[in-house]
Amino acid sequence: MFPSASGRAAASAAVPLQPIVDQARTGETIRLAPGTYLGPVTIRKSVAIEGDGAATIINDSANSAISVEADGTRLSGLLIRHQGNGDTAGVEVHARSVQLERLKINTRGHGMMLRDANDAVIRNNDIASFAETAAHPEEKGNGIDLYNAQNNKISNNKIAYMRDAIYMENGRNETVQGNRVSYSRYGIHLMYIDDSQVADNTGEFNFTGAMVMVVSNTSISGNAFRMQKGNANSQGILLYDVRQSRIERNVLEGNRVGIYMENAAENRLADNDLIRNFVGIQMIRSDRNEMKHNAFVANVIEASEKESGSNRLTGNYWDSFQGLDLTNDGISELPFSVRPFYQNVIAGNSAYQLFFQSPGMNFLSEMFSGGVQAAKDNAPLMKLDIQEAAARGRTGDNVAVAAVGFVLLAAALSIIVLGGIRT
Repeated sequence: MFPSASGRAAASAAVPLQPIVDQARTGETIRLAPGTYLGPVTIRKSVAIEGDGAATIINDSANSAISVEADGTRLSGLLIRHQGNGDTAGVEVHARSVQLERLKINTRGHGMMLRDANDAVIRNNDIASFAETAAHPEEKGNGIDLYNAQNNKISNNKIAYMRDAIYMENGRNETVQGNRVSYSRYGIHLMYIDDSQVADNTGEFNFTGAMVMVVSNTSISGNAFRMQKGNANSQGILLYDVRQSRIERNVLEGNRVGIYMENAAENRLADNDLIRNFVGIQMIRSDRNEMKHNAFVANVIEASEKESGSNRLTGNYWDSFQGLDLTNDGISELPFSVRPFYQNVIAGNSAYQLFFQSPGMNFLSEMFSGGVQAAKDNAPLMKLDIQEAAARGRTGDNVAVAAVGFVLLAAALSIIVLGGIRT
């Protein structure tokens, strides 16, 4: 306990926090009384500081509000208002085994910044920029910013209105799980991160949900990235120079591009739902990847590829594909081919989107792609198993609604066309 009559640090008025920390003993728990405290403060001994959600730390200096230099430090239940901008943060860490939990941070710089800091636990925090708008993310800091850090666990945080909600560079064995990231440039941004997990996160209204670059042996699973479309280059998940990784059971819905892959090789993409995106998946110079049991529903363009013909596609569901099941096993004997003709046509004139999946457009696609090696799904599914999708804990209802909606739209267009011909 911090020595006081009540066992708590008194704070009847705004008081500097540094002297309170300096007076504490190593290993002590400082329980701050409700009130306002002044930063900045540097923690050079292993202590715990608890605020029970009622202690506010205000920092108007050019330094980070709280700087942690002692291994094993724990911060919890604090409200931090950090007015400093640039390369400063509400909490800055240069130590091992630090715990940051139940912190609410408003910042003009970064929310949390970790450098050479391994084995941290960062959970149940709420981080946002003072400027609650998605505009001009380049002028803001990152929500959680890690560099040269390993074995960290980042879970169940809520982050909004930052440059990148979670940014990690040059690390390994990282766990990013159960976070909600929104209204930022990139929801989750990984660079030079290996042997890690990105699981069960939710991203909405970012420019890109997960930006994954120069990564290997990493699992990206169970995430839901919706409505990433506010920028011409928006994607649900972007994979650049990603190797030997697993992209599984993700929901990519309402994005400009569901999954964008470039220079990506030897990855497994399985059991993902790609729903109502403009482009379901786009592959550029990406080879030797396996795509299996993914569902493409109500996308304007299911798939696009360039110099990526050696990928293995099998058992995916393409809702606009007219297959032929002669053996009644639910698998088409006709392959589904990824052809770029339609994309090239609408790039020159967007009005041609009206002819999406029309017989004439399909004929022209076949004719003008003759001799071009295209990626093929040699065993496309004839129908989507809605119950299986729901059982996997994904978005069975959304898939069902989208599939039914697409069928009704196709039927309506057919009625309009036939009606016009008859008259």
